[in-house]
Amino acid sequence: MRLPNTLLLMVALATAQAATPEVSPFGKKASAAEKAELAKEGEVPKGVPKMDEADTRKPAPKEKLADEAEKAAAKPKMTAETEAPKKMKPAEGAEQKPDPEMKKDGTENPEPKEEAPEITPFRSAQSMTADTTRTFKLANLNKPLALETTRELQRLFGVFVTQHVTDGKAFVKAPGPVTAITYTILQDLGEGRYVAKASWAAVGEALPASTDVWAILLLDTEAKVGATGSIIGTHAGTVALKFTAKFSPITDKTLTLRREAFIECKAIVPSNENLEKFIQQVSQGGEFSVVIFEKTNCKPCNGLGYTREPQKGKLEDKRTPCTLCQHGKLPIVTETKFVP
Repeated sequence: MRLPNTLLLMVALATAQAATPEVSPFGKKASAAEKAELAKEGEVPKGVPKMDEADTRKPAPKEKLADEAEKAAAKPKMTAETEAPKKMKPAEGAEQKPDPEMKKDGTENPEPKEEAPEITPFRSAQSMTADTTRTFKLANLNKPLALETTRELQRLFGVFVTQHVTDGKAFVKAPGPVTAITYTILQDLGEGRYVAKASWAAVGEALPASTDVWAILLLDTEAKVGATGSIIGTHAGTVALKFTAKFSPITDKTLTLRREAFIECKAIVPSNENLEKFIQQVSQGGEFSVVIFEKTNCKPCNGLGYTREPQKGKLEDKRTPCTLCQHGKLPIVTETKFVP
């Protein structure tokens, strides 16, 4: 039996309403009130940016990584000095012990290096240039009308010992006049050189006398500061001394002084034995000479010191002082050579 179409439509509508229950396959179907509450909870508050799921999965940008690397490099690295524990500061009034490491390095309170003294020649010993030369022949000694007499030989030998020294075997010419020196050591310059307060006698016109003046001595033996003594020394001329003084009144001052210098020597003693030895060496061909500063009579004034001019009508002559000499004497330097 076939049902009419109207009846079939009514049966289909009833079946469709029965197939839409309140419970779905995933659970109970939410009502309209529940949907409204869920919608309120899912809303994001104002002022907060919405996060996208895609953004959370992306890596950090390169600019952010570069900034983090710069911050890490700017942080100070720990060194051995910062890692080491800091030393405790000593209490006030406590003595601070010197650090041995600082002494080794020499960076703390370095001692000033003392400059070595410098001695340079300034003026050589004065030597007299002979105006005239004469010979002394030993063969004519004490002959009649001869100038070579024993007395003249002794006089010349007395001058000879002031210009020559002995080395133990022979006589040699000294660099300058030989004289006796008394001294007091003021400072040791090293290498046998000393600054001393010295006094010495004059040796003719070549070396004037001095008393209590600073001088440079070159001694054969060691001498301590403050020691006194006397030597026979030969004048070596004037030297320029640059040094740091260690005696008053110029203590710790570096300066340059010009002072007379003397060399300790073994002088010839003017005795009969040395005179005989001298004659023997001359006879064997030794060449020795003596330079003497003498005064002779002036020839223009004949040793009077003035010249005479006759005047008409007067018994006395006119006297004119001589301009070539001093009181009738004319200074002259004579070199006497000794020959057999």
